[in-house]
Amino acid sequence: MAEQQQEDGYYPRLNGQMLQNPRHMGGIISLVGTILQNDGTALSVRCADGQMARVTIEPDFVGNVGTTVEIVGVHNDDGTVTLFVARDMGNDFDMATYNQMIAKVQNNPKYAELFTP
Repeated sequence: MAEQQQEDGYYPRLNGQMLQNPRHMGGIISLVGTILQNDGTALSVRCADGQMARVTIEPDFVGNVGTTVEIVGVHNDDGTVTLFVARDMGNDFDMATYNQMIAKVQNNPKYAELFTP
């Protein structure tokens, strides 16, 4: 795969289904989901669209099961994500609304200039 240039400070917001698309592989992405498992090397995360994602972590990462987080990291060629940073999204984050926003923005050229560098 050819190396892509990515604008500093820009990263697309994806859901679990979008992780299967090679379009963003090799780039930095944002993924919101709920941690279902933390084995010390990887997280199992339920994404905003209900699909599962695997996120590799450093051994000292502290993430509690049941916590909803935004994960910013590299989208690997195998569909996994390597964590750079995680942000707690609180207990009342509306995953369904967030997923609807992602789907509308990613698939509608009307919003392209707002969410691309």
